[in-house]
Amino acid sequence: MAGLLGLQLLPMLLVLPRNLAAQEVWQSPTYTIALEGDSVNITCSSRGPLLGLYLKQRWPNCSNVIYYENGKEPTVDQRFQGRVTFSGLQYNLTISMHHLQLADTGDYACQAIMNDEVWGPGTLVVVTEKLPQTVNTCQETQLIHFALPTALAMGFFLVGLGLGAVCVLRRTQIQKLCCAKEKNSECVVYEDMSHRRCNTTSIPNHYQ
Repeated sequence: MAGLLGLQLLPMLLVLPRNLAAQEVWQSPTYTIALEGDSVNITCSSRGPLLGLYLKQRWPNCSNVIYYENGKEPTVDQRFQGRVTFSGLQYNLTISMHHLQLADTGDYACQAIMNDEVWGPGTLVVVTEKLPQTVNTCQETQLIHFALPTALAMGFFLVGLGLGAVCVLRRTQIQKLCCAKEKNSECVVYEDMSHRRCNTTSIPNHYQ
């Protein structure tokens, strides 16, 4: 009896993993960081036929972004009107959100409508504030004002260091040359040839 029951359950056990695998939903990227006003792309992929596909924001607010179904006009939430485009088909759909706002920061998940509702793992979107152009210009100006004197000071320091090295090298060469001359030349002794010693007989002396 138990063996007969096992044989009856075997086809169900073989079909169940296939059904679960057929309802998998993939999503990319896992997270993305964008500046205010920029765009992000979220791709939803699934295996098997779909009845439709949602992209929903689950955190911090729960709201629909878009509902897409092949052959029908997509439904876009009023908050994202004019800011959402898409490409591909519902089983491999890339959804682009444009002109991002700080309030768009949140967790976005793909929801595939099959025999059941199957969720993707989600994409964390972080929108950061974009600095004004004037702030960037001021920062660049401050950087130039700081970098220019520093570069000049370093240049003068290197020039002075080079001149000092040349002087030391020249002085060393002169000292070596003088020592060599002192070793090889004869010492000369000058005799007093003044008038008072005119009648004095001088004896030549040689000194090495």
